[in-house]
Amino acid sequence: MTPDIRIRLLTPADAGALIRLGEVDNLFDEDTSVEPSGPLTYDAATSFLGDPSVLFWLAEASGETLGFLHCCIQRRRNAGPWAELLLMEMGTHAQWRRQGIGRSMISAMEDWMRHRGIEEVWVPANLYATGFYEKCGFAKDEGEILVKALGRVAPRESMNA
Repeated sequence: MTPDIRIRLLTPADAGALIRLGEVDNLFDEDTSVEPSGPLTYDAATSFLGDPSVLFWLAEASGETLGFLHCCIQRRRNAGPWAELLLMEMGTHAQWRRQGIGRSMISAMEDWMRHRGIEEVWVPANLYATGFYEKCGFAKDEGEILVKALGRVAPRESMNA
């Protein structure tokens, strides 16, 4: 049974949550037998989450991290939408896969995009994740890159909200 899941966008005040994730992030990889990447220092985690181009969501239930999604805002140099997102990485805890957590995190990211007038998200694909992204509405573009266009959206809030 899937617990009540809360998805939240981390801020610098959440450095502890990012540090704890680094201690067990191997449990969110395709191959959970690899070593965890290791936690950041408190200062590094605070700096990472304080970077205005970094977006980092956690999916949580009952104090446990079930998934994460990390994006970067890519400002555009030409006319049109002011920015797009690059989906850098995401993962769902091995015990919680195939229960809608990944889709819920994608949905939270898309809601964030709509509120800020961002129309596209790009993700460098890997063979393990391509099927998941395609099921979430992404399409292949430029070889190993996947893209999802939300269509025209009007910005309603600032990037930092």
